[in-house]
Amino acid sequence: MLKGLRTLILLGIAMTLLFAACKSGPTQQELFEKATVAQERSDFKAAIEAYQEFVTAFPEAPDAPKCQFMIGYLYANHLDDDASAKEAYQKFIRLYPENVLIKDAQWELDHLGMDVNEIDELNQILGSEEDSTAAEADSITG
Repeated sequence: MLKGLRTLILLGIAMTLLFAACKSGPTQQELFEKATVAQERSDFKAAIEAYQEFVTAFPEAPDAPKCQFMIGYLYANHLDDDASAKEAYQKFIRLYPENVLIKDAQWELDHLGMDVNEIDELNQILGSEEDSTAAEADSITG
């Protein structure tokens, strides 16, 4: 009887260890590093996959909103895939409406597919910077 109980306990410990080993996967840090390294190497598809894996595995993690935002950013600005970028930004807005990047995501969404020169807001900012630079140059030379 005692031998059977001992076997049962050992079997339970072995099952617990096996379950824990199967459950483990990449950590938040490992996935985030994988994504950022891929992005730095200009392997944008691999970066997007890692960011997506992060958001799927850790949707409540502090870096999850940034990862979701980066998915949209990479699709829009590096892969020229406006449809996927739109979907990613909309998902960001839906999942993280209180995040500090919400205005950035909405701005990106509003200007998807536009050439930088077509965006009036940027032209006004750049125009005012050029005007102030010219005024500074005139005051120095004048």
